[in-house]
Amino acid sequence: MIKKILLAVDESARSKQLIKYAARVCGTENVRFTLFHIEHFVPEIFAHAAEESAAVKAELEMIKKEEETGERCTRSLKELLQEEGVSEDKIATVVQPIQQGIAKDILTYAEEGRFDTIAIARTGLTPRRDFFIGTVPEKIVEYALDIPVWIIDGDSTTLDFLLAVDGSENSLRDVDHIIRMVGPNPEFKITLFHVVPRLRHYYTLEVEKRCPGLQEALRDFDRERMEGFYTEADERFEKAGIDSSRISKTSNSMSYDISTAILDEARREYGTIVVGRRGERNAFFTGRIPLRMVQKLSGRNLWIVP
Repeated sequence: MIKKILLAVDESARSKQLIKYAARVCGTENVRFTLFHIEHFVPEIFAHAAEESAAVKAELEMIKKEEETGERCTRSLKELLQEEGVSEDKIATVVQPIQQGIAKDILTYAEEGRFDTIAIARTGLTPRRDFFIGTVPEKIVEYALDIPVWIIDGDSTTLDFLLAVDGSENSLRDVDHIIRMVGPNPEFKITLFHVVPRLRHYYTLEVEKRCPGLQEALRDFDRERMEGFYTEADERFEKAGIDSSRISKTSNSMSYDISTAILDEARREYGTIVVGRRGERNAFFTGRIPLRMVQKLSGRNLWIVP
């Protein structure tokens, strides 16, 4: 099955790193890359002003020349993809004027084109505020409810992955997404990371202290569920041709906060961190945890999987 990757790019150095990462992770077989660049909008008021002022007209012409970098940008990045081993027939380039806002335009194009993933660099597009309030990656993560989002940060192209799991069916879908996008690459390694649930995650630390029976019941339920999850995940990795020696499992049973536990583990020697948007009861990893990862995790590549 063909993998369709939408690479949201600009002329920044980080877009080059995005290209190298995507080619390394996805490989060159059964994949189609689209380089998507958005040009800035020139308000009509400036066009009218240019008719009255030679100075304004000259300034607009200067901006127009800068905006023409869109074609040069996508052409240059296409060449870089080819240098990474991707054949020309697997690369498309799209340059379009901004319409509803950078984040919204990226999402709309990805949804209409039925892409498997949106990939965007943390910096480059991000310093500029979008039509929405917030940075482009934050808004894409917030509104991309049905499509995975990759946020690329740092220079590492290592294929050491950390996947945060809670034992739910949604975590198994996260496993499937990684398998589909990375495949049986011999350099791929993955650590399945589980935050052992505590009553403090649902109520308060005081409730946890007062209700040891409930805490024990929660631990017993989680232990049984995770055993079933790991068995199923191992079977899926094996079926995909991923050797068990490249799969490890670790957990945190003491953290007060789930997102803090994930962040602490993520800052170890991993190149890519994967968290699901949905987890237990379709809510375990929703909302604040993916957004907190976007805001707090730097120097690592981050995948948010719906």
